[in-house]
Amino acid sequence: MKIETPFDGNDTYGFPLTFHIKWSGMCFECPENPTETYYGYLLIDFIIAFLISIGIWKIFGKL
Repeated sequence: MKIETPFDGNDTYGFPLTFHIKWSGMCFECPENPTETYYGYLLIDFIIAFLISIGIWKIFGKL
């Protein structure tokens, strides 16, 4: 997550893929919609988090 609205920037959410962008502040050729959400990227982020948690669970199970 990167919050930059106090500095005329955009807020971005998501890691490793950015799934939500909120435009704010001063921008040149601003989009019509001030927010944009990519549900496919959100799903991929959840899948990655799930796979990492399963991997950690299996490592702790072997210890």
